[in-house]
Amino acid sequence: MSARLRKRRSTIPRSRRGGALIELAICLPLLVFLIGATIETCDLIFLRNSLTAAAYSGTLEASQVDATEASVRSQIQQSLTASGVSGSTITIQGENGTAFDSAVRGDFTRISIAATVAGNLRMSGFLPSPKNTITVNAKAVK
Repeated sequence: MSARLRKRRSTIPRSRRGGALIELAICLPLLVFLIGATIETCDLIFLRNSLTAAAYSGTLEASQVDATEASVRSQIQQSLTASGVSGSTITIQGENGTAFDSAVRGDFTRISIAATVAGNLRMSGFLPSPKNTITVNAKAVK
């Protein structure tokens, strides 16, 4: 039986030996790049959705009767912490750039949340990042 295996192995032409190794050397880096780029893209989508959800929770808090800027900021920060987002900047303003606490009931308020991209990715470098920060804006009626 071992003679049969030796004979079968030797029937492969010399020019075909090592073909699988060359295919692996070409395809493996491509597969690693595709997997890394997919993970990075999913992280960017998750970051954007986390910022949107935090802005939404902030608008819900801002629409409460007894809402203050501190309570809105706390609600947004809780949502960001639960999502694992770090390095964020929260801006809460009245309609014309006034302070949130000086706005009266029925006025529009703006909530802006910005987060750094690099600090919130598990792995980076597979895709060129178009921006250093992702910003989400929301509007609410106080």
